[in-house]
Amino acid sequence: MLTQIARRLAVASALLLVTVNIAAAQANYPVTVTDDAGVHTTFNAPPRRIVSLNPGHTETVFALGAGDRLVAVDAFSNYPVEAQQIQPRLTTYPTVSVETVIALKPDLVLALVENDDVLGQIRGQGVPVLKLLPKDFETTTREIAALGRVLGSAQRGDELAADMRARRDAVVEAVAGAPRPRVFYEMDASDPTKPFAAGPNGFYGQLVDLAGGSNIFADLPGDFGQVSAESVVARDPELIVLADSYLPYNPQTPGMVAARPGWDQVTAVRTGAIYAVQEEIFASAAPRLVDGLEALASLLHPDRFANSGGPRSRPTAHLPYCASDQSPDFSLGFAALSDALGTTMGEPTECAHGDVTSGDTYQQTTKGLAIYKRLDNTPLFVSGTGHWALTADGLVEQPTSP
Repeated sequence: MLTQIARRLAVASALLLVTVNIAAAQANYPVTVTDDAGVHTTFNAPPRRIVSLNPGHTETVFALGAGDRLVAVDAFSNYPVEAQQIQPRLTTYPTVSVETVIALKPDLVLALVENDDVLGQIRGQGVPVLKLLPKDFETTTREIAALGRVLGSAQRGDELAADMRARRDAVVEAVAGAPRPRVFYEMDASDPTKPFAAGPNGFYGQLVDLAGGSNIFADLPGDFGQVSAESVVARDPELIVLADSYLPYNPQTPGMVAARPGWDQVTAVRTGAIYAVQEEIFASAAPRLVDGLEALASLLHPDRFANSGGPRSRPTAHLPYCASDQSPDFSLGFAALSDALGTTMGEPTECAHGDVTSGDTYQQTTKGLAIYKRLDNTPLFVSGTGHWALTADGLVEQPTSP
């Protein structure tokens, strides 16, 4: 009898706690937000059915403790690992299907770069939409905090924003007074004779400045721009950051950069200071943006972080290219994946390397990116918008949503 009474009291306490938490959350409503499209949206309660159209927003929702409210994400949302299990996965290029989104009956859609006319159609069906397209680090932190208020996680949002700012300030302090090496931040070299480079603003260019570097294309008129290969050589960067090493099309490796005509004159090529990085932590409006800043700062100024243990996250610690005594080769589950896919997978262009944050292992190929997921021992392959998984049932192509 005493046990039954104790159980009832426990259940009643739990229900009371849930009720109190909900009441506390609702006490902070209504919440009105003005998004980056200039649209004012008022929320009278925490959204319960969220559609995210961008990997960075998906990451932020999880970081705010609301990942269980996501009813759909875009096809490229892969962090954290739980995001990979969410269905459906929506195709957003060249545009998202308004009908598909409406059919999911969301009470919040999170967008980044989607056309305002498309978002207007979704709003026209009575669905709240927030277009969160921050242009720099500080605005990213503010919008993470704002989304926390919308989701009923104001304290968590404020904590994430404060942590990002504190870590940014620590990086800026650490590199203060250090020589600022010349940096070329490559965004896309599908045409190596005219690569896209980071300009003075935006996530990418601003990170170079915060991390203590001198962007060789700080004179571009926009956040990024297409430049000539000759201008890169002429400006002679001392360090090259390849944010295009994991693109589904025409990924670049340090070896490919070094082989470009005339680039053997570049200081970064001669000294081997060419770094392939995971672009998602350098260009996403999400909490891991500060990881990208710390990683870039450690590349630019390793001496400033040597004694302190360095940045908290070092995604470049295992460099995704081969040492002088190595040659590209498939390893772990990649060999089986290659056998199953054949020529679809292409040839390896780098040595496999691990991601220190997830434990997953990656390997770039001539036609896409092979991934070995440590948690579930699943080899995956991504090429363009196609996804394949090697399971106990054999090779399975993952369906994509409209």
